[in-house]
Formats: sequence, C-alpha cells, structure tokens
Amino acid sequence: MRPTFLFGFERSGTTLLTMMTGAHPRLSCPLSVTGTWWHFLDRLDAFGGLATADDIARMVAEVAAHERLKLWNVPFDEAAIAAAVTPGDYASLVDAFHAAAARAEGKARWVNMDIPTLFRFEDVARAFGDARFVQIVRDGRDVALSFKGYRFGGLNALEIADRWSRATVAADRIGHALGPDRYLRIRYEDLIALPEQTLDRLCDFIGESYHPGMLDYAGDVSRKVPDATRDLWPVLDRPPQTDRIDRWRREMKTSERYVIEEAAGEALDRFGYERGGTGFSAPGELRGAWCYLTRGARLKRLARR
Repeated sequence: MRPTFLFGFERSGTTLLTMMTGAHPRLSCPLSVTGTWWHFLDRLDAFGGLATADDIARMVAEVAAHERLKLWNVPFDEAAIAAAVTPGDYASLVDAFHAAAARAEGKARWVNMDIPTLFRFEDVARAFGDARFVQIVRDGRDVALSFKGYRFGGLNALEIADRWSRATVAADRIGHALGPDRYLRIRYEDLIALPEQTLDRLCDFIGESYHPGMLDYAGDVSRKVPDATRDLWPVLDRPPQTDRIDRWRREMKTSERYVIEEAAGEALDRFGYERGGTGFSAPGELRGAWCYLTRGARLKRLARR
C-alpha cells in the first residue's frame, strides 16, 4: 500500500485535515510528529544506514522513545517493528511504526501529516519513491492573520507572506514535476466550504472511497490533541467554520494587505486567490523598513517611549 504524506504551511488547516482524514474508518492519521521522521532520516549514518539487525533495533528503540511518538499513545512492540524493517530501507521503518499505529486503531492504512515535509519535499519524495503527497494551501493573508496572537509566532505579516509564498510555490512546483499520480493540491477554503467534495477528491487520490464519518471528527479531538496545545485550535471540535474564510477582508489593516499582496502576489494568483489591492506599489526599501519596524511590536514600544 503506497504511503500518503499530507503537509502545508503552518496555520493552513493541517490539523483540521489530519482530524478529518483520521476519522475515516480505514485510515489512520496521527497528529504531526513535527519533523521527527526527517530528523532520523538525516541521522541514518549514526545507525549504520540500517544495514544490520542491531542498527535497526537501535533506531527503532530511539524512535519509540521519542517524545513526539509518545503522543500517539501506542504501545509499540519494538521487536515486531524491527522485524518488519527491510535492512537499508528507511522507508520501511517509517511504514512499520505507522502500520503499528494503524493496527492499534483497527485501521487498514496509514497517512502521515507533517508540516516540515513542506520544506523537505524533494528529500522525502526521494526516500519514499512510491509515496503520494497532498499539500493543503490557505490564502496567505488569512495565514498572516492566524499568526497574530499565535504563541509560536513572532513574525510580522510581511515575513509570513514571504515565507508562505516561497515555501508553498516551491512545493507546488516539485509536486507538479512528480505528476498527478503522486501530487494533489487542495485549498483550505474548499475544505471548509465544500468538505464532502474536497474530501472525496482526497480519498480518490489516496485510493479509498469517501466516508461521511470523516466529518464526525470532533469527537476525537480530546483523545488526539494534547491538553497543553489544545488552545492552538479553539474551534477544532466544531464543524467547519466558514467564518474562517476571507478573514483578511474583514480584519486586516489596509497597509498589511497592500504589503502582503506585493510580497506574495504571484503565489496568490497561482493558487486562485483574488487580490484586494488597488494598484499600491512599495519599493523594496520601504517594505524592508516596514518589516523591521513591525517585527516584535517595535512601533508600539517606540510609541510608548
């Protein structure tokens, strides 16, 4: 069974998509391991490239003890997982852990969600030669708004727009190079406004039939999302909230909108997002100054002084 990797920029609906996918009766989709698989991929040499049974056992033990994997609440049988790993094949190790999690849920297949795949797409596609990839994209202006008050944020709107446009467009180009059999792009806005149709496309891409239970994900939130991070997704236990779409039209300052559309205009166009600007154009020096002054609430601190 070919593995499927979901990914997207932060605050783009990745957790909602995880919950919906994991609510399918045949699909296991644990919460993101935040780059853990790619951390161990970079350390293959430290484990002898998984060439021997001892190398495999050492990596299996370290992965099973990792704090991110512990959040899955799965009693891993390390001996059974090690026995399922093909020597020298890192992909089979990842498959063995996900398959164990799927069995614990009574599911037939697994899907991985991990935001850092966005930045390691080429490496992951090379390591998992038969894998499918799904990128979820959200309007960069709403992404920037969602970062406000986000305790893992700290970037201003221009910085977010720049990173969002660079990362999402680069991944989309790589995905199109892989071809439609291996890459699918979906939009957050479609997932919210047209959930059945969008999830049907996702399931068809994976090779499964859509199941209406995918929209009954709210009951799993308390089980799958740790209490320590529950505040990051305040409406996750509710049905898709259409008021999360186009928030920038109602809440974003005109100056922020202008500067984001200038910095990320090509990406907005590529993903089908209408620009709301009116011909405003700022030279690079002005945008750089704006970026500096608004970073870390500098303007507010200067005003207080």
